[in-house]
Amino acid sequence: NAKLAEGQHTIDLVFDYINPEVTDDATAADLGITELVSAETTYFYGSDSGRIQNIQTASAQFHGILIAPGETFSMVENIGDISLDSGYAEAWIIYGDRTIKGVGGGVCQVSTTLFRTVFFGGFPVVERWPHSYRVYYYELAASGAVNESMAGLDATVYAPVVDFKFTNDTDHWLLMETYVNVDARSLTWKFYSTDDGREVSWDTTGLTDVKKPPFPVYEEKSDLKKGVVKQVDWAVEGATVTVTRTVTRDGQTIHNDVFKTTYTPWAAVCQYGPGTEDYPPEGDDRDRFSCDVKGN
Repeated sequence: NAKLAEGQHTIDLVFDYINPEVTDDATAADLGITELVSAETTYFYGSDSGRIQNIQTASAQFHGILIAPGETFSMVENIGDISLDSGYAEAWIIYGDRTIKGVGGGVCQVSTTLFRTVFFGGFPVVERWPHSYRVYYYELAASGAVNESMAGLDATVYAPVVDFKFTNDTDHWLLMETYVNVDARSLTWKFYSTDDGREVSWDTTGLTDVKKPPFPVYEEKSDLKKGVVKQVDWAVEGATVTVTRTVTRDGQTIHNDVFKTTYTPWAAVCQYGPGTEDYPPEGDDRDRFSCDVKGN
C-alpha cells in the first residue's frame, strides 16, 4: 500500500510460506496410524429416504479427517453447510418442544455414532449435548430391537450453537473413517491410530425416574379436510439415566467421566380438520397417549 501511495506501479510481491503439518511424503506409519483403535456402529431401521440421505451426506464430511496429537476436534467446524444446496434433505428434527420437518434431520445419527466411538475408545469428551427426549433410533441393536442400555449415549449437534467435541490426547495422529451401509441401515465410525494400552470400563444406572408422557396436544389445521386426523409427533416417556466411564492405562486412571441425561416426557401431537366430529376429545376420551388417526 505504501508503494502504491508513492505512485509506483510495479511492486515485488513478498510471500510467507507455511508448510502443512502433514506433507505429501508422510506415511501413515510416520504419523502413528498403524491399527484400528476404536469402532462403533449404530442402526437406523425405519428411517425414511430423506433421513438416510442426510446420514450419508453428513458422515461423508468426516471420512478421511486427520486429528493431530493434542488437537480438540469439533463436529460443527467440520460438518460444513447444512442446506438443500449442499445435498441435505428435509427430515424429522427436534426444534424447541416439537418434532418437525427440517433440513438435516438425521445428522444426530452421525454425532451419536462419533460420541460412542470416542466414549468406547477412551478419548476425553469436551462437549456433548443429549437430545430433549429419548430417540429410539439411537438405541437400536443390529437385530432391530431397542437396547435400553444405550440410553444416555446419544449426542446432538445443531450448528453453530450445539457442538460435539473431543480431544486426541495421545502422542499419535488419529485418522477417522465413516461407512454407511444403506441395505443394513447401519453407520460405522472407525478410528485408526496406535493403541497406547488404555482400557475402558463403564456402567449405567439404566432408565430411572420414568415419567409417563403428557396427554396429546390437539391442533386444528385449516389445510386438513373435515374428518381427517393425523399424528405429527409421538409420545415418549421421560426418564433419567447416568452413565459412568473410567479410562485406565497401566493401572492408572486417566479419565473418569459422568454423563447424566434427563429426557423430557414428550407428548403426541394430533392435528385435525375443522369440523371433525369429536375433535378435540373431551373428558375420558382425552386420556390417551396417541392419536386416533383417520381420513386421508
